[in-house]
Amino acid sequence: MSNPIVSLCMPTNGVIEWVFPVLDSVYEQGCDNKEFEIIITDNGNNKEFKEKIKSYNQQHSNLYYYETNALPFINEIESYKRATGQLIKFVNHRTLLKRGALQRLIDYAKKYADIKPILYFANGVLKKEKKSMEYNTFDQFVNALSYWSSWSTGMAIWKEDFDKLPEDVGNFNELFPHTNVLFAERNKEKYIVDNTIIFNEMPQGKRAKGNYDLFYAFGVEYPSIILDLYRDKSISVNTFKEVINDNLTFIARLYISYFIKKEYCSYDLNGLEDIYGIFYTKQELKRRKNSLLAEKLVGKMKKAVGKVKK
Repeated sequence: MSNPIVSLCMPTNGVIEWVFPVLDSVYEQGCDNKEFEIIITDNGNNKEFKEKIKSYNQQHSNLYYYETNALPFINEIESYKRATGQLIKFVNHRTLLKRGALQRLIDYAKKYADIKPILYFANGVLKKEKKSMEYNTFDQFVNALSYWSSWSTGMAIWKEDFDKLPEDVGNFNELFPHTNVLFAERNKEKYIVDNTIIFNEMPQGKRAKGNYDLFYAFGVEYPSIILDLYRDKSISVNTFKEVINDNLTFIARLYISYFIKKEYCSYDLNGLEDIYGIFYTKQELKRRKNSLLAEKLVGKMKKAVGKVKK
């Protein structure tokens, strides 16, 4: 391997319909191949994918493919381990890079190579925020990201910082290893959240996105990580409460999607009842769910009135 500026790390289980369009979207950026590399770690058993990726690999000298037995989310850590670029950027195997996205990442790596701030690429999910925000403390950073710190798609880390982390995968949360990585550096002089949209997510369709216990993940595991930050005095009580409260809204939205709207879901939903009494009560979830439904109804009514006036 050479010494690229950016490593694009794509852990996958070998979904042909997703991975190859994403790879094409990278190489169509027109960037200098010497400035970036792509690391693919595959923990799937799709023989057709393995044959096709090896053929694709022969066409691109800066693409590196590895097979692994790593657990689904720990596969992300395996891809980071193999990266050689100065800045490591996670790429979801279902997200197409928009034109100019790769150059933006390369420019970030060059601009901040000296101070190496924590970088998170929120891709427009922070609706009330500007395109780019800078924070001076870890507490401000965690507060600004709120429950989106659970979202791996925004992840980036400097190789120098990643190499400081313990190699034993047992030190990472099996469901949120990326959040562990994101929260590893708590004394940086600068934390940057770039909210520019640089990815377009491909439709999931009926293909399984995940099969883990969804409500246990976000009702117990994720808030436990936030609690540990508060226990370590890394975040304030205000930030702890705000993130936990925002996360309840997220869980309520999941409930509406999968239990009320009956949307397609490949996740295990059986753990809902088990989360009550740990961070959230059944009554709290019910009130938040009803509040969201009421807000949506009011929004529809206002929209209908607006059409009538026109």
